[in-house]
Amino acid sequence: MDSTTITLQQSFLETNFHEIQFAAIFGGMILLFLIEGFIPRRQTDKNQTSRWLSNIGLALFNHFFIIFYSVLVFGLLARFKPESPLIEHFKMCDISSLLIVILIMELMTYWIHRLFHKVEFLWRIHAVHHSDTEIDVTTSHRHHPFEPMINALIITPIIFALGAPFIVLAIYTFMHTAISLFSHSNIVLPKRLDAVLRLFIVTPDFHRMHHSSDKQYTNSNYGAMQPWLDYLFRTASKKPYEDLPDMEVGLEVLRKNKDNRLDKLFTTPFIYKTESK
Repeated sequence: MDSTTITLQQSFLETNFHEIQFAAIFGGMILLFLIEGFIPRRQTDKNQTSRWLSNIGLALFNHFFIIFYSVLVFGLLARFKPESPLIEHFKMCDISSLLIVILIMELMTYWIHRLFHKVEFLWRIHAVHHSDTEIDVTTSHRHHPFEPMINALIITPIIFALGAPFIVLAIYTFMHTAISLFSHSNIVLPKRLDAVLRLFIVTPDFHRMHHSSDKQYTNSNYGAMQPWLDYLFRTASKKPYEDLPDMEVGLEVLRKNKDNRLDKLFTTPFIYKTESK
């Protein structure tokens, strides 16, 4: 493949990034949703249609709203962009740049995630994600709009400081999307396969612990893509493989069907009475 072809492909990716990202998120969601139907980790007799529609509706709203918001944030913060970003200064190749981006972004998202659990007003926002009483691929994008807004304000200056090429940031974004969809999916993995995979990426069983209604497990397993920081900072937790399908997920409150309505998800941070964490 010659350099002209690569340049054209990168140009196409940059021009159509939001459309490709939309296809990756919702195409991946549909694919894993179908797989969940054949090999579910947990089976339930409850009708899931209402929460599925609410989760997907919130995901759609956030996708289009955050496109507009991100453009605004990038525009406002662009004036503070350093003249010689880290990656550009050291003239790193794309592979090295990608490794640096993954390392720093994982570190940032891990500590931001912990802050969302420890700071009360942030937890009220993040509780929308944790209030889902079942965990499947639609849960992956069940976030109150305030959450990605806050994340963008914190992470955008880091992106500017790194100065990674667009293709590197795009690859990281798609990797993050794929693992987020996979880690929230209600897919059963053989015990040995899960044990091997969770050494490298966040598996559905590893992340399911994070959604336990038991606070000692809720405040664990914070990793987004890799579990390494949880092992490093001793925030990793686990239960016997056989116990996970019957483990209660969600919160101690907000467990009624009406709490999953889309309008309720938008207002949860304003009406939710925080539990002691």
